[in-house]
Amino acid sequence: TVQGFKDQDRKEVDRYAGTSSRSSQKLLVSEAVCRGWDICTTDKSKAFLQGVTYEELAELTGTKPREVNFFLPASNIPLLRKVPGFENFDPRNEVLHCDKPGTGLVDAPRAFSIKLAKVTEGKCNMKPSKIDPELCLRHGNGRLVCMLTKHVDDLKIAGEPHVVKEILAELQKVFGELKISWHEFTNCGVRHIQDPKTKEITLDQIAFAQVLRKISHPELSTAKNEDNASPELVELYQSLLGAVAYLAHTRVDALVFISALQRHNHTPKIIHLKRLN
Repeated sequence: TVQGFKDQDRKEVDRYAGTSSRSSQKLLVSEAVCRGWDICTTDKSKAFLQGVTYEELAELTGTKPREVNFFLPASNIPLLRKVPGFENFDPRNEVLHCDKPGTGLVDAPRAFSIKLAKVTEGKCNMKPSKIDPELCLRHGNGRLVCMLTKHVDDLKIAGEPHVVKEILAELQKVFGELKISWHEFTNCGVRHIQDPKTKEITLDQIAFAQVLRKISHPELSTAKNEDNASPELVELYQSLLGAVAYLAHTRVDALVFISALQRHNHTPKIIHLKRLN
């Protein structure tokens, strides 16, 4: 992993990598149930190392190729010298060059998304929908036969069995072995459980909610409710509230409370942290 925070160009680099909307995620689930399709998710390890190269990125976007070089920790140099072609590597006069955005760089997700789109649209014959480019559809003989949602490298797929099998095969040709989970899996923090017989699907965030931790800080027991939170507490408040707000995917009953707490996101008082807890 490259230490991307040391990248001098990170604030000027286009880093956009689209992710499917909540409505697209639910639309796919709904259609799978209505049409009796099995649902699955795929994940690719080390996905960001499989994006387009800087030269390909420059060609596709009409920009100059980015020059990215990095140093290795001194303890890694003996290992590098075991790689053919690097036997005489001299860290005093040489650096390593990135051919493509690697893990840790801000443009890595975008490079992978571009590569993925080339595969889904070119080899899998899927088209991005007009309402959400990360919701991809495939039609055959005038009818919908497959749907796919993207969240960078996390994909959710449902469709007619032979079409899904074909699409998974095309993805594996390009990206290697995929981890594929059917019927029960967690995608984007939401657990999906599908009945293999009825094809009904339930969605929940129980596991996601269970790992959330209350804010623990001495000020919560010593300060008055009407006191303004310290900068440290404001940071903790914003972090936890952001995580809690993600429950809007499935917990409609919590929305009114999330909305009330978000009104004080920048200047919370002690009472707001207690309510959030």
